[in-house]
Parts: sequence; C-alpha cells; structure tokens
Amino acid sequence: MNVTVYDFTGIYENEGFDFYKKEGARSLFCSLKDISGTNCICDDYAYKEIREKVKALDASSSREPVISFFDNGNYHYMSKLLMDVLCEKSGIEGSNSSPEFDLIFFDHHPDMKWTSYGEVLSCGSWVLNALKDRKELGQVFIIGADPSLCAEVMEENPELFGDDGENASNSRLTSGARVHFLKSVNELPDTVSSMIYLSIDKDVLDEDELATNWDQGNMTISELEKSLIYLKERFGSGILSVDVCGESMSDSADAYSERGIEASNKVNSMIIKIFAE
Repeated sequence: MNVTVYDFTGIYENEGFDFYKKEGARSLFCSLKDISGTNCICDDYAYKEIREKVKALDASSSREPVISFFDNGNYHYMSKLLMDVLCEKSGIEGSNSSPEFDLIFFDHHPDMKWTSYGEVLSCGSWVLNALKDRKELGQVFIIGADPSLCAEVMEENPELFGDDGENASNSRLTSGARVHFLKSVNELPDTVSSMIYLSIDKDVLDEDELATNWDQGNMTISELEKSLIYLKERFGSGILSVDVCGESMSDSADAYSERGIEASNKVNSMIIKIFAE
C-alpha cells in the first residue's frame, strides 16, 4: 500500500512526525492548511478543493490501495471524501440491493449525528453522509464506540438497526440492519463483504496510552494491533483502503508528552507495517 499524509493543522509537518518516511513505503505529503472551512465541518468549497487535491495525488501515484493519515478527529469526514474518490476511481458500481463493500471502523464515537446545519458533511456525521450518498456501501461495523452514544444513535436512526424497512429485503444485510456496534473484531459476522474500507480513529484508545483531542475509549494499543492483524489476515487484498486520524492538537501540552507525538508515531508506524507489507 502507498502512504498519503494530509496535514490540516501542522501536526505532521511541524511537530516532528516522521513515521511515513521510515517504513520504505511510497509516501506522499499534502498540506491542506491553506483551505478554509475544514475544522469539524467540511463546507462545499473545502470539499471541492480537498477533493481536487486528492484526485491529483491519485493521478500521480499507482492504483495500489492507500493508507491515508489525516490529522486529528476533527477531520474524520475525510473518510467520506476519500470513499467518494475511491468509488469514482475504481469504477465501483453498487445498488441498494447489491452493495459492493462494507465499512469497518474503530472509534470511540459513532460519528452518526447530523449537525445543526442539517446534512452538511462533518466529523460527527460522515457515516450518515456515506450511508446516504454511497449506494456502493453496504454494512457499517463500528468497533469500540461509547455505549451511551450508540444508544442515542440507535434511537435517532432506528431504520438503520432493525428488521423493518427496505434493508430487510437484502439477504446479505444481517437482519436487515446496516449499522452494527461491536466490542471487538471477533464479533464480525460471516455476512461482512469480502471487500472493506477500514477507518481508524485513535480516540478508541485509552488516554493513558495515547492522547488525542477528543474523549477516548479504553482499547489498548496491543488490542488494536491484534485487531488490525486479524483484519489483514481475514480480508487481505479485499481491503480497498485504510485511513487513520486521531492525532493530538499541535498546540496542546499533550503533543509533547509521552502520550503525544511519540506514542502516535509508534501507532502510525505499526499501522503502516501491518498494511504496507
């Protein structure tokens, strides 16, 4: 896999992150600091500008799958944008009755709440945006999310979790549900597509091991590593793309602690080692 780094805040460029330079993988670096309208919410102008940069990078590289790193959790909407570009580039064509890939992602937050501005793309709504816009996307498996946040999402979007509605007619969607909250990868059912998009927000990790700019879960780095190795072994070349966010803020004290840059470098390098080989 190729490695692409999208820098919104300067955390990679200015704070000494060099994980993407050491692993022998083909690497590209893209600064997005000059684009406005990107913090938490991605407005139409920002989406267009970022998408053009992503497409330009894709055109200059091979068609191999990519590991993308894109700063802290405020920019997790990049998963949706990268998914859009991937589907366009790969010519993936699905329908509501025959989805072509599933999404598996690690996150302390479900990222399934619309903003007060409606259905604008944001770090907290991108999963809903993807389910709404990408007919190629089948099931979504969210690993490590806060149970209380999951309960809120299930109450607000019951059609995505039950047996009722048009999803029930699709035999590959478990019990008609499109979204599933799991505690670990061991709970992934046999109905998962052979092709997956994988997203990792490091706020799923315990704050005692790594610092991000959001409230965090309780997964250990070792548990995450074992989970990713399992996914690599299970899905292999069916992993269409991998993305990673969850850095600390570049101006925070945590960035300079052992749980900041040093810990993130190690985790990012671990992810590259698993998927780039």
